[in-house]
Amino acid sequence: MPSEGRGRTFESSRACQALVRNSCIAPAIRAASQRAASAVHPLANTTTLTTPFHAIAATTPAQQLAHPAYRPDIDGLRALGVLLVVAFHAFPRTLPGGFAGVDIFFVVSGYLISTIIFGNLERDTFSFAEFYSRRIRRIFPALALVLATGWILGWVVLLVDEYKQLGLHIVSGAGFVSNFVLWHEAGYFDGDAYTKPFLHLWSLGIEEQFYIVWPLLLAVVWRQRHNFLGITILVAVGSFAANILIVRVDPVAAFYSPWSRFWELMAGGILAYLGLHRSKYLVARSNWPSAVGLVLIVLGVALLNKKATFPGWWALLPTMGTFLVIAAGPNAWLNRKFLSSRGMVWIGLISYPLYLWHWLLLSLAWIVKGRMPPSGTRMLLVVLSFVLSYLTYRFIEKQARAGGRVTTIVLVAIMVILMLAGFATYSELLRPRHDNRAIELILEALDDWEYPAGLNKTSLAGVPVKAREAGEKKVLFVGDSHIEQYSPRVVRLLDGDSRKYSSVVFLTSPGCAPVPGSAQVNSYHVERCQDFRERVGKLVLNPEISSVVIGAAWNLYLLKSGANYSEDIDIDKEIGKLENLIKSISTRKRVYFILDNASGGQFEPRNFFEGSRLTDLKVKPLPERVPLASDQEQLRIRLSKIATEAGAILIDPVAHLCPKLDCRAFAADGKPAYRDFNHFRASYVRESANFIDVALEK
Repeated sequence: MPSEGRGRTFESSRACQALVRNSCIAPAIRAASQRAASAVHPLANTTTLTTPFHAIAATTPAQQLAHPAYRPDIDGLRALGVLLVVAFHAFPRTLPGGFAGVDIFFVVSGYLISTIIFGNLERDTFSFAEFYSRRIRRIFPALALVLATGWILGWVVLLVDEYKQLGLHIVSGAGFVSNFVLWHEAGYFDGDAYTKPFLHLWSLGIEEQFYIVWPLLLAVVWRQRHNFLGITILVAVGSFAANILIVRVDPVAAFYSPWSRFWELMAGGILAYLGLHRSKYLVARSNWPSAVGLVLIVLGVALLNKKATFPGWWALLPTMGTFLVIAAGPNAWLNRKFLSSRGMVWIGLISYPLYLWHWLLLSLAWIVKGRMPPSGTRMLLVVLSFVLSYLTYRFIEKQARAGGRVTTIVLVAIMVILMLAGFATYSELLRPRHDNRAIELILEALDDWEYPAGLNKTSLAGVPVKAREAGEKKVLFVGDSHIEQYSPRVVRLLDGDSRKYSSVVFLTSPGCAPVPGSAQVNSYHVERCQDFRERVGKLVLNPEISSVVIGAAWNLYLLKSGANYSEDIDIDKEIGKLENLIKSISTRKRVYFILDNASGGQFEPRNFFEGSRLTDLKVKPLPERVPLASDQEQLRIRLSKIATEAGAILIDPVAHLCPKLDCRAFAADGKPAYRDFNHFRASYVRESANFIDVALEK
């Protein structure tokens, strides 16, 4: 990721504009007298880079915003970080822990930026205007080019809904809030990561938020004459604590939130302070910190995978590894021979545009193919990313960085124009090439989901639920998203004549089988599923509940062909636990058991197209009915028998919607009946799922 301190000994300014102090007369002398406790000013050394932590280059009193002396091994670290990320994105099975490369960027940025801010505030030469101007000239050129390219290529290959989302991501990317937008989008029905060409801008958003907040906070700290190290450690500890507390409860929030990520940048900030004021403690025996640091990074990459609870404690490996490598200084053997080698430095110089380009190309290729492209194609795209990155660095980045005020204004204007274009795209004022009514009718199904619309947030026996008041009796619906999909029908019945029906309570958790004690877990939300099952066990026997409706994506959990199937799960034991749950409830109250609906790629609306996104795309002729898969029919028979013998009343969607085991892929109006390969769309449920009415009738 972008940061200062590359390729120059110091930066000068035409005027002395001390924005933190009002006077610019002999700032170094005045600062020293005001803070007499400092025996030697951190900028007093005027030699060239002779020790690992001579971090601020020589300046004169008239010069402003000094920058860290160039360290080639820092560019080598950037190269290591971006190579890990590129390898992970292009070949995720080969390097599943490569995403830890982003954590290397965070520490490097925290170190370099904090060095600049600490040193210049102490010298009274910090200028907010110059600082942010340099950030703009460093970050905007490559970002603007990639955003514009993605917008144009998106017009060629994306569908209406995809192009609309791309517009939102352009706005958030240009505004450096991508992490918040992606955090909001994350959920059970969120699309595959590869369908989002600007997904990788989340990390840039966190860095930019750091660049905005950190100088302001430090300026206040300096005016109050507080210690930089103290505030840096305080923020680091608070952020790391937030990371640990949040990651188990909401791993998506922990991943995208700046508050649970800033500690990684603060690690670099602590290092910056030590380098300026305590360098003698960091340069001794410099070879071992470098070796240990690289080992920690390698361990992190080797042990991590997409299922790891990250960042959490795991993030300490790449973070502390990077900390130690930087602390070792440029003269450590590995830093000098490996990280400072010509190849690593060259990759480090183009690391920022390489980070931006590679994911855009891989994502668009995935979208065009409809799945992961062949390895040969991915390798060619990586090579193309290197070529585009070098051209971006050579002909755009270097020229923009050498510019001045006019360049900054032009770059800001370009970014504003891109934000407006993105907003127009999101508002559907600008539409993609693949835009016709037939395609749009199919795509409408993808967003046709209403849960929990029409239901109210409340609690029952201390358990958070969604509910709707009607008759005196209460019906509890427990399950995953395959129970949630029936809520539009429930809401419609209660909207019509609530006196005819019982009150309803929904206790659900997408991706989690609703069976207490089950070993079936959602790999990415283990804690959530376990907590959900505990709440199910508590609520199903509550005396306020008159009857219980149990349903879930049984086909996905209990079939080898299911998306949530795990070889570690004993299916017979899982079915036995389900049977015990039904028996434990049916002896006290009425139980309805909903069998699963038909599922498969034949029902997926995105599979209803033919042709190529690169040429012409149209809706292909499709059969109105799809045969029920044989393994789904066998599971249906088995669960029907078990549920009935356990005392449940059976509700069978297949019996109502699949006459002679031929299931509808389209509703009577010719629109898709499903929103994806296994969930009914809301409009279809509202009209056709009358088989669940019996569970609500008094």
